[in-house]
Amino acid sequence: MKDPSLVSEFTGRVKRFQLSLAGSGFDGAIIVQRTDLFYLIGTDQNGLLWVPQAGNPLFMVRRSYERALQDGILENIVPLKSLSQVPDLIRNHSGTMPRRIGLEMDVIPARLYLSFQDLFRHARVEDASSLIRSIRMVKSKREISLIRKASEIADELFRRVPEFLKESEAEIDLALRAEAFYRRRGHPGIGPMRAFNILNVYGHIMAGAASAMPSASPGPTGGFGAGPFFSHGASRNRIKPHEPVLFDYLSNAEGYLSDQSRIYSLGELPDKFHRAHQVMIEVQDSVSGAGKPGTSAGDLYALALNVVRKEGLSDGFMGHPQPVPFVGHGVGLELDEWPVIGKNSEYVLEKGMIIALEPKIIFPGEGVAGVENMFVVTERGMEKLGRFPDDIVIVS
Repeated sequence: MKDPSLVSEFTGRVKRFQLSLAGSGFDGAIIVQRTDLFYLIGTDQNGLLWVPQAGNPLFMVRRSYERALQDGILENIVPLKSLSQVPDLIRNHSGTMPRRIGLEMDVIPARLYLSFQDLFRHARVEDASSLIRSIRMVKSKREISLIRKASEIADELFRRVPEFLKESEAEIDLALRAEAFYRRRGHPGIGPMRAFNILNVYGHIMAGAASAMPSASPGPTGGFGAGPFFSHGASRNRIKPHEPVLFDYLSNAEGYLSDQSRIYSLGELPDKFHRAHQVMIEVQDSVSGAGKPGTSAGDLYALALNVVRKEGLSDGFMGHPQPVPFVGHGVGLELDEWPVIGKNSEYVLEKGMIIALEPKIIFPGEGVAGVENMFVVTERGMEKLGRFPDDIVIVS
């Protein structure tokens, strides 16, 4: 017997998505991506979800049908042996063939898109990814509580980092201890991202000059990583005294992420890092204080830039030599959700959005200063979810 309140929440998500489909002129959408499947029906099994403009959805499962029955909240779940069955299954379920079908065209492979075009030759197959991503932007009370829980787990780890740091010779040693801590608390070991061709695990642990090393990572920091085959994050480089150690790791509570970071050091750091770090905290506090419902995300990014310019720290802000054009991003089941607090961003903040603010500054060849915290948008501004202090932690 499924929890009635949980069933009600998932059903509400589907209905909001259906309203969005109807408002955009779609007869329905075929959902394929595992995160979107889990968001809508509570299971990530391999299959295709038909969400009609109105009425009950249909989940056509390749594998595992039995697990989908166990985990999912839908009544209409059927096995799928071949993609060629999909049109008949949809026709039999809905009583008609759709004429305009939405797909998550930001994530599905081109081959699958072409297969849908071939299967539905008399229908228009178009992109509906913005609709599902927009629905996911605003979190429910339950989602917020899970992200808050994930932030509390991160706070626990931040308190343990000084102990782990003393025991670690290299970045990878520190990563090993942190990951074991998270795995024991239910972390699946991955950091899901929607962006194409981006691989991510727990995040970044990097020390000194390595933390200022550029890479293909979509964030402001990179690092050496495991090598050219995974070129960001922790490496075998040694952790030295009196250099900043960036600890930027994702915690996880039942699939929901918390993205937070802190700076540590074995012994005191040069004054420039402390000053820059305090400016980054000022950026965070200025943006979070102004981040009320109805506020433009682009205006918040401009506010961040103004604080940095006033303090003469524009060079290296949010990356070097190629800064990223944002200072915050949505987080939920994926690391790179909407909204983005970035350059010319057209998003408008709404109550219930969850945003990671991550002002950081790179000193080439030396290291990183800055902080990252999770915030929920409330009527009064952004409420910080984590409780661990933002200041640099000096480990003696």
